[in-house]
Amino acid sequence: MTITAESIKSNIKQRLLEMVESRYELIKHARLISCLGITVNDSRLYIGDCFESVAETYLKNLCEKLTSEHANGTPAKVSLDTGLYKIISGRGRRDSFSEQFWSHVDGDPVADKALIEIYLAGVKFVAIAESINHQLEALEEEGLKLLAKLIIDDLNLKIERGYYEPYKKAGRIICQTWAVSYSNAYSKVNKLTALKDAFKIIEVEAGISLTVAITDYISATKDLSWSQEKIASRTMFGKGSHLEIQCFKDKHEYRFSPQAFDALIAFLIINGESDVANHIIEKIGLLEVA
Repeated sequence: MTITAESIKSNIKQRLLEMVESRYELIKHARLISCLGITVNDSRLYIGDCFESVAETYLKNLCEKLTSEHANGTPAKVSLDTGLYKIISGRGRRDSFSEQFWSHVDGDPVADKALIEIYLAGVKFVAIAESINHQLEALEEEGLKLLAKLIIDDLNLKIERGYYEPYKKAGRIICQTWAVSYSNAYSKVNKLTALKDAFKIIEVEAGISLTVAITDYISATKDLSWSQEKIASRTMFGKGSHLEIQCFKDKHEYRFSPQAFDALIAFLIINGESDVANHIIEKIGLLEVA
């Protein structure tokens, strides 16, 4: 589905028409209430802000909808440069274009609607549509690249961090990470959930199970509290599966079977991280432990 400038403009225009009518009625009734002795603050109803807020809400919702439909479970998101539609607040009050909105006198719905056409004429609808369509063409691809980078960062695979680098032992490839604690559990759960999404994709492509351990690991992380700040040392998740997660006091280890790690390396290579993947392969061979 191609997003057109015309459809975006039409949808925003309809919402702006609804807004100015409701705004006019609200201001009218606010003034009536004020005459009765009740102070009503309507300073947030500056018409320029209202125009930009309506456009921003529609475009954000559109981007979220398209992201949901096209990202295919990856963290990629459709987004827009706000300067394409925030064309009033981004200018000085003395600017001839924005002055039309700053100097506008409320109370005339016809004049309110006339400003809609002025605002719409300034919004860069063609650029908005082109940006969205360009992002949609490669959204899943970009999302997979983000997941590849996430795997590298979360599993310390850049081989740049000294002690915490991958190695082989007892038929497993072991990736070491810092131990999670209650103090960073919230942010860690978000990262682990994204890592689980990456493992799901690898799981489907390779035909092996990779998410049993990390699912239980996430649950245990969520259960951390002031009374239990860390996962107990020697706890293992997914024992015997293609991915085991072993917890120690100061570090947690992701222990991959050779098949699982081969699938992970293949995912990195396919999604733009071949240099890192090849370095890992070379380094792990040098770090084999008896």
